[in-house]
Amino acid sequence: MSPMIRWMVLALAWWGPVLAQDWGLTQSQTLTAGGAKGWRYTLSPRGEEARALWESLSLQYRDLLRAGYRVDLGGWRLYFLGGKLRLERHCQAVNPACFTFGALPVDKARQDRLLMELAALLDQALGEAARTGGTVTLSRLFRVELRRNQAPPYPAAPLGWKP
Repeated sequence: MSPMIRWMVLALAWWGPVLAQDWGLTQSQTLTAGGAKGWRYTLSPRGEEARALWESLSLQYRDLLRAGYRVDLGGWRLYFLGGKLRLERHCQAVNPACFTFGALPVDKARQDRLLMELAALLDQALGEAARTGGTVTLSRLFRVELRRNQAPPYPAAPLGWKP
């Protein structure tokens, strides 16, 4: 994990209740009589405004992916290769230039904040899932299942849409 991403994750963890307004990261594990199942990490927007922004942005991202373009999500890049969705490392030092921006009716600073928070939590979720094994879901966009200590790029599946 790059120092910048590590700093962002620590800042969000420390200031979470104050700054983390747009995204929620839910971690869960199913327990059965046979033992614990794999971990699930789910990222979804919180609040009406963040949900509306993400809905508009994720629709644009889906269209870009269908057209054969990539979608940059900070430290990660999503794209189709050979008809299969893939997620791979992208920016080492995450900054606003590391994102695919959408045509949204909001200030660029607002979109920057939404995407920077998403990037930090996505990196945290993928790091945990790679360490423990499990599934990472980004609402309305993709799902990734990781084996313990699996290295990127990761095979992904569209979530809530068809290519």
